Amino acid sequence: MQQQSLTELLDNIEAELRRLRYLVGEPTLPAGVSSAFGYGQVSFEQWLGHVFLPNARAAVASNELPGSSHVAGAAVRNLDGADEADTLLGLLAAFDAKINRLGATQGPSRGA
Repeated sequence: MQQQSLTELLDNIEAELRRLRYLVGEPTLPAGVSSAFGYGQVSFEQWLGHVFLPNARAAVASNELPGSSHVAGAAVRNLDGADEADTLLGLLAAFDAKINRLGATQGPSRGA
């Protein structure tokens, strides 16, 4: 049940990324992005669509969720002043809340 709600939430995040035109085409992992949130390598918007989204989908599919998530905080910092991103920020905050709630109930031994 929780996996389905995370999948649906990721579908909504992807739809909002597309509406904002932050994601065009298929979300594919760019080679060589190794820094947190893509700093210095790709724009944050590109990182959301091409790194965060595929990695989050893979984690949900494999049920290897991180113990915590803080993508919404990074989004607030990076998208400050972009009023059109308010819906996206809310979706990312909901994603963080679900992951963090799961991490709190299932302990620190969760993978990824």
